[in-house]
Amino acid sequence: MFQPQGSAPHLHWLSQRLQARSLLRAAGARPAWLPGDWQGFAGESCWLDLAADDSHHLLQRAGHCQQHGIALLEVCGQWLPQGEQFGFMLLCGGELTATSEARSWLDCATPLAGGWLHCGPPGSARYTLHVINAMRHAWQLALQQLPANGQPCSINWEALMQQQSELADKLYLLSAGYLQRQGIDAAACSASEARHNFALPVAAQSHFAANLAILIVLAMQQRDTLHSMLQQVFATLQQP
Repeated sequence: MFQPQGSAPHLHWLSQRLQARSLLRAAGARPAWLPGDWQGFAGESCWLDLAADDSHHLLQRAGHCQQHGIALLEVCGQWLPQGEQFGFMLLCGGELTATSEARSWLDCATPLAGGWLHCGPPGSARYTLHVINAMRHAWQLALQQLPANGQPCSINWEALMQQQSELADKLYLLSAGYLQRQGIDAAACSASEARHNFALPVAAQSHFAANLAILIVLAMQQRDTLHSMLQQVFATLQQP
């Protein structure tokens, strides 16, 4: 049974799904260990943290939970109202044992049981969601260059690639920063090792977010080579 706390709209949508599965605890006095300004769901021995702040504050809450013998699980998602009916695609970070009560919450909140991704320790879900959002933004930038009526048009490839390059720089800094906070040296990982780790089934990866970050950092370190290739392409396109 889980007790919601907070005022964000998606907490209500999630509560409706939990109530349909008889997993929602009736409103009452909050647990003594739980501060009043947290956002998420309290279980018998776990806290599902749904706040949207930074990793620093998340880790502070994780430390508070640890002091009280409570397991914290970070939960991130794209919070849309349709999720109340169809379920949310969720990312989570933190210790998640095979018998964790949090699994029942995750299975209830997602479209299907197991329809969530465990990304690693606390902070990993936030990082992975940032990467997904960056990829979506890159795709949207590309779509903006296409005509709405489907008619042929001239595309400013150089401007588009400049936008993508600036976004890639931010993605590189985000990934390098994540690895630094995790104490992981991307330079010590070979590209083949990174590809192998990332290609494993998610359940076999101990730290999905780190594998993703290593691949991004290694790929972005080849930007000079890519830039030179693109310059050659642009020169060819500009020839009469």
